[in-house]
Amino acid sequence: MLLLGRKTALEKVAAFVLEMDERQAHPHVLVLLMGRRDIADYLGLKLETVSRAFSSLQDERVLRFIGPNNKRLIIQRRAELAQQGV
Repeated sequence: MLLLGRKTALEKVAAFVLEMDERQAHPHVLVLLMGRRDIADYLGLKLETVSRAFSSLQDERVLRFIGPNNKRLIIQRRAELAQQGV
């Protein structure tokens, strides 16, 4: 419910990634167990909005997706991600 408050889409996606990182005990490579559509549903956003937020975070070099299905990522700049997910 906290994620559905007054956050922007980018803030919601950043907070989601940080939550998954915390749940997986800060692995080097974070595995997203949900697809983007499921993430969108969980956050109350549209699929396209989630994709744009992930692209923005990747363009800013905050995240780096690896692998063919974009379900594995490396958090390159955790402090900036945390600032986005405030």
